[in-house]
Amino acid sequence: MLRLLKIELTKNLNYKTFLVLTILYFVLMGVFTASGGEFLKFLKQAGADFDGFDPTRIPLYHFPDIWQNVTWLAQWFKFILAIVIIISITNEFSYKTVKQNIIDGFSRKDFLISKTLTIGMLSAAATVYLFLIILITGLIYSDPDTKNLSSILDGMEFMLAFFLNLFVYLLWALLIGTLIKRSGLAIGLLFLYNVFIENIIRLNLYEDYDFLFDYTPMGSLFEIIPIPYFRYVFQEIQDYVSFYSVAILVIYAVLYFYLNYSLLRKRDLS
Repeated sequence: MLRLLKIELTKNLNYKTFLVLTILYFVLMGVFTASGGEFLKFLKQAGADFDGFDPTRIPLYHFPDIWQNVTWLAQWFKFILAIVIIISITNEFSYKTVKQNIIDGFSRKDFLISKTLTIGMLSAAATVYLFLIILITGLIYSDPDTKNLSSILDGMEFMLAFFLNLFVYLLWALLIGTLIKRSGLAIGLLFLYNVFIENIIRLNLYEDYDFLFDYTPMGSLFEIIPIPYFRYVFQEIQDYVSFYSVAILVIYAVLYFYLNYSLLRKRDLS
């Protein structure tokens, strides 16, 4: 497997678009997730009035809230990496490198595993990067009484949720790229599905069937990291990662891998 990953990295690291978009993803995610505290300070200095409430007192970056707060925000940047994956797989078809890999001794399963390993590596790198951001900003902004091991460790399961969220989403992007084989069309379809298609379906569901959204490709991704910010207006939220939502995403990961393999196995690569 290390050989497959090395070959895949050699191809991608020599491709400028892969590097530019990947760096852009890490820069944007880092800037936006780490700058919330400064934004609250800016609001205070600008004289923003919240009925006399000091916005800097909102514990966005205090342990243990920070784990859920930041991972929820960070998940919105994954579309950039999805573009990277789509371009990577569609280029294989456009330049017929997938056919050359098969001629050189790769099986179609080996080819898919190499792509999946790349997705796993990107997801792991993003998770480690975000973990460091959260740890550093949490130690900077947290009150002294929350800078203890118990508070720091509490809520860390959201890092696993973030990894799984990103990994499954990129497998979904890989499936769309494998199905469409044209980068522009695949990226457009991914965007339309994310923003419109599922939401239109949900709006047309009767209220009694709205729970089905938790099982859809996008709905299941948002379910694993619930919106955390309502807690600051005294509303009850789910502040933990449910085993149920993890299980759904694991099932989707297996399904996407199987569908990708089925497409590759049946496709004429000539």
